[in-house]
Amino acid sequence: MSRRAPATLPNALSWAAQAACKGQDLALFFSDAEQKVQQAKQICVACPVRTACLDEAMRTEAGAARDGVYGGLTATERAQLADESPRTGRRRAPCGTPAAYRRHVKCKEPIDDACRAAKRENDRRYRCTGSTVQR
Repeated sequence: MSRRAPATLPNALSWAAQAACKGQDLALFFSDAEQKVQQAKQICVACPVRTACLDEAMRTEAGAARDGVYGGLTATERAQLADESPRTGRRRAPCGTPAAYRRHVKCKEPIDDACRAAKRENDRRYRCTGSTVQR
């Protein structure tokens, strides 16, 4: 028996139905000719879903080759925008936690007293209960 997602789920690209470029010649958006690039950008300027289009392009092109005009920006302009965007990664564990202790060890950083105490307590809890989870 196969399982399928219900048909009621919204389509991730449902915004594309309202795009100003819908029905346009796609070659216009993937041309190297400056005149065609400017025409494509003009269509994007008036587009009601320009932001969604640009967001989708930035999300799907992350770490990949860029091509064409999306959201009113060329591949080069989107690459510059991606370089300027702040990187969001995992937050570093605050000192005084076992995770921070492991980070200090891994990164060969000096280990502070709060992290040593957290590691000691974590080890003690594990020896007593067989688990590091507080109950």
